Amino acid sequence: MDRPVKDHPFLNTIVQSKLAEVEKAEREQPLFRLQETVRNASRKPLSLRDAWQRGRGVRTIAETKGRSPSRGVIRDPYEPESIVSGYLANGASGISVLTDGPFFGGSPNDLRRLKDKLDPENRVPFLRKDFLLTPYQIWESRAMGADIVLLIVRILSPLKLAELIGLARCLGLSSLIEVHSREELDQALDAGADLVGVNHRDLDTMRMNMDLSEKLVPHIPPDVLRVAESGLKGARDRIRMEQLGYDAVLVGESFLAAPDPGAALREFLLDVD
Repeated sequence: MDRPVKDHPFLNTIVQSKLAEVEKAEREQPLFRLQETVRNASRKPLSLRDAWQRGRGVRTIAETKGRSPSRGVIRDPYEPESIVSGYLANGASGISVLTDGPFFGGSPNDLRRLKDKLDPENRVPFLRKDFLLTPYQIWESRAMGADIVLLIVRILSPLKLAELIGLARCLGLSSLIEVHSREELDQALDAGADLVGVNHRDLDTMRMNMDLSEKLVPHIPPDVLRVAESGLKGARDRIRMEQLGYDAVLVGESFLAAPDPGAALREFLLDVD
């Protein structure tokens, strides 16, 4: 990474932890091994635009994670296979898998296993949600079967962001570029983003601003896909995001906190008066 995040103490802690994790991963599995895995893979990444052309209205990306810094433990025991199976049975248009272990209770093996077992026909795009900082992690994401990678503007320099978007594109991956301000949105668009996620949660303070999606949407070009993230709890929230012009919503904690996450998704997708 070529831009420190010293002015963001919480994110800096995560970034330093992640860089150490990547360094260890590179020692255990050198880049050329990942590249061999990618070259030999029979399954190609699913085109997000092609996948979403099959449906109508705002799409819902349903997330699985065991815990979060803002909430702590969300589900105990954490059974991602059961959760994602419920999502797929109840209308999810995409699956977001937290692969970070220390902060979100996930594992890179979660995405690989879930994709192979629950979506062998490659019908639904899977997002690798993690703190991606290096080209190695993009290759790693492709090798584990991801269709989309998350790139957070706040922890990447403009040059690094453009580099990672370009590499992901070369590998057939879509990049969800996460922003939390007009400045970050402009940086994302300048770097070539064609899929932007507006995160209502400030990753520094963990505070929510549910008006942010409405504030930023006029500045997102019409040819860029728009995703609203965090804090969405019910069908009315989904409908409001659709009315604002969003193509998709990403929902995690409100589903995961329910007794049955799949049933919570089904209810979220219902029309309301």
